[in-house]
Amino acid sequence: MKKILFFIPLVYILSSCIEILDDIKFNPDGSGTFKYTINLSSSKVKINSILALDSLDGKKVPSKKEIQQKIDDFAAILSCQEGISNLHIDTNYTQYVFKVQLDFSDVFALQKGLEQAFKKTVQKLENEELSYEWISWDGSVLIRKVPDINEYGPKSLKSEDSDLLKMGNYTSITRFDNVVTRFDNESAKLSKNQRAVMLRNNIFDVLTDHHIMDNKIYVDSTKY
Repeated sequence: MKKILFFIPLVYILSSCIEILDDIKFNPDGSGTFKYTINLSSSKVKINSILALDSLDGKKVPSKKEIQQKIDDFAAILSCQEGISNLHIDTNYTQYVFKVQLDFSDVFALQKGLEQAFKKTVQKLENEELSYEWISWDGSVLIRKVPDINEYGPKSLKSEDSDLLKMGNYTSITRFDNVVTRFDNESAKLSKNQRAVMLRNNIFDVLTDHHIMDNKIYVDSTKY
């Protein structure tokens, strides 16, 4: 999972203003709900102009139909994975907002389900990349990481593209039923009810070093 970016065909417009949100809610039994959103609405004019091209920088630009086919293939495989249920994928090609939501029985099912879905729909990914553990949860300690999306960005960025990326954010939210006692990432923020942790950095910084999104969260599990 280390080098996965949802909706892989959209890498052609990665150097745009982009908002990414990943949101996980954990239930006391270890099950939960995973949400992932990519919002490119601020760059829809640029995206439309790129999608009108046959190629960009020597690479074929996918059509909307090809992008949707990849998403449909991904959804079909993921929905059949053990421990994954209530999968919903919303694609908005007017505002270019793409959302994934699903329920999972435990973090193993979440990781394994996504791994299998990507493995079967994205040929570029290799086995060692897919075996990357990006989340672990034992009922009291959660470890979270994010994919290394730099692999899918352009090899070099123009100054205007860098400025656009700095305008966008990667936001990671983790929610619990019980109180969060502490967390390791000093940039993270605790909600008023002390049951959610948010971490946000601009996309450019995440591209430069995705480890700035790493976090270890400790939860009071006495009520479990």
